[in-house]
Amino acid sequence: MKTLVLKFSLFIMICITLITGLLYVSNILIDNNKSRILSINQDTYLVFAGNSTVECSVDDRLINHSINIAQAGEAYLYSYAKIKALLEENPQIKNVFISYSYADLLLEKEMTWLLDDYFMVEKVRNYHYLLDRQERAFLVKSNPAAYFNGVLKSVIVNFEIAARSFSKKGASNSIPSFGGYKRLDRDKLSEDPGPETGKDENVLQSKTQIKYLRLISQLCGQHSVRLVLLNPPKHQSYNDNVNPGIRQLWLDVRNSLPSDSLLDLSGFLLPDSCFGDLSHLNYKGAMVFSHHLNEILFSNPGGNFNEIN
Repeated sequence: MKTLVLKFSLFIMICITLITGLLYVSNILIDNNKSRILSINQDTYLVFAGNSTVECSVDDRLINHSINIAQAGEAYLYSYAKIKALLEENPQIKNVFISYSYADLLLEKEMTWLLDDYFMVEKVRNYHYLLDRQERAFLVKSNPAAYFNGVLKSVIVNFEIAARSFSKKGASNSIPSFGGYKRLDRDKLSEDPGPETGKDENVLQSKTQIKYLRLISQLCGQHSVRLVLLNPPKHQSYNDNVNPGIRQLWLDVRNSLPSDSLLDLSGFLLPDSCFGDLSHLNYKGAMVFSHHLNEILFSNPGGNFNEIN
């Protein structure tokens, strides 16, 4: 029995050593190739980031000089890490558009996008190499099991990203595991048109979401980059039923970021056929909206952004 225990302990130690070694090597590969991995085209100076509302509504193929790095379920903590990495490697970036929908500041989003097992594993797997010590410590403290699960899976992702970087010829608008425009084919309005806007819920704000939104603001200021809070189109029934307390929180936080702009296009009118659900555009809506957004940004020479407050 004692021999069996010793053999098992030795096996566990070997596995831990092997995994630690692979993680170390994968991190070294990533660090040595960060510039190649994160460099985007020199004529790309507009970055669209955030969660699924931007992921599904902004087709960067239809917007001049832009790249979409948004991903579903992305908390501001991860957006901060991604934007920071891009700004460090791409001094040509002039403007960052971050998703800023009404519910993004709620505690419910923190509990799901940031602390839920599924999202933490997914995001740590993809972005562990971008996270600073402060972010890693927060995630370990909040959900250690999910964090370490994500770290283990990040080893494979890191090797894949490093391998793809070697075949990358110069800068491009494709960054492995960074998200991007997602074509949404569904039309849930025909199935479930009812509003889901938290109208009768208590308004519990997420301190972590607000903290990292402010850090994104500070980061952009340090790099002389203009931050624009983007609220993509929502169905009229969604806008009509937003909890007044949620809307007020949304306005209050926006007003606490004095150097940043708000582009609220939530009321941009589109037919029902353009919505995947009440708060997301499908591919039809994304095409119309992206053309409209491109017109806003480039209707005048130099892109004066006249409709942005």
